[in-house]
Amino acid sequence: MSIVEGLDINEYHAMEPVSKSQLDDLNTSPLHFYAWHRDPERPQRAEKAGQLEGNLAHCAVLEPDEFINRYVTTPSDAPRLPTSAQWNAKKPSPDSAASMEWWTEFNISNKGKRLIAAEQYEVAMRQADSIRALPEIQQFLVRGKAELSAFWTDPMTGVECRCRPDFVHPLSKSSVVLLDVKTFSSAAPDEFRRQCARKRYHVQDTFYSSGFSAAAGVSVEKFIFVVVETEWPYAAASYTLGNESREEGYLECHRLLDVYEECMRTKKWPGYSDKTIPIDLPSYAFTSQEVEISYV
Repeated sequence: MSIVEGLDINEYHAMEPVSKSQLDDLNTSPLHFYAWHRDPERPQRAEKAGQLEGNLAHCAVLEPDEFINRYVTTPSDAPRLPTSAQWNAKKPSPDSAASMEWWTEFNISNKGKRLIAAEQYEVAMRQADSIRALPEIQQFLVRGKAELSAFWTDPMTGVECRCRPDFVHPLSKSSVVLLDVKTFSSAAPDEFRRQCARKRYHVQDTFYSSGFSAAAGVSVEKFIFVVVETEWPYAAASYTLGNESREEGYLECHRLLDVYEECMRTKKWPGYSDKTIPIDLPSYAFTSQEVEISYV
């Protein structure tokens, strides 16, 4: 059980202990978990839609001083990016040569940074402003650490686990608050509670809260979801889950850890079903009442 500060994000994701996102794949089926996380021939997983924008918001909110070290925007006076044909031309035109020289120097001076559009930068900055305008969240962000990696052993199953809270705010030497930043189309309560169910955030609450508590030897007093919208005006809000939702997260979290432990022990990773099973259409696909047709 340990807390690691400054662990590279790619190194963290490559580690074997089970994470919450891996539990989501396990919930689809053990076969999906194995295919994406244990199969030695698995392909590189594609970046999900909106993943970059989420990373930009996280960095702008939680690690603002790191933003310029990770991302760069194209200056407004930059020449047009040369085409593949221009890069490979034996005798490029003077304009093409000047453009290629400019981009070569730009790439060298910004090596290791990800190029983003100016519009993406502006959105991330506005999202950060909206989140910091929430008084309680602003107070939490004044003191604490982002992206701490926590490792622990689940006491009920012996499964090695890990999590990486977005931000840890210390309330005292023995208690903390965990913040998790989410970008979503709507930060309204009714919309976000449906998103919690779709994305299984109740499982994340339990997994992170109990895991970080075990790894750090502290009490997690609150797990707060900080939600900011992806479109203008980039409104923000913060939420905690109710006791019944957290209890459901606890039960589901440990159900999946039991499934994982059994799969590891038996070395069997079943898919949906190995038998043909009968199914019916969903209720909305059935005609609710007979329609009487009259002919005149």
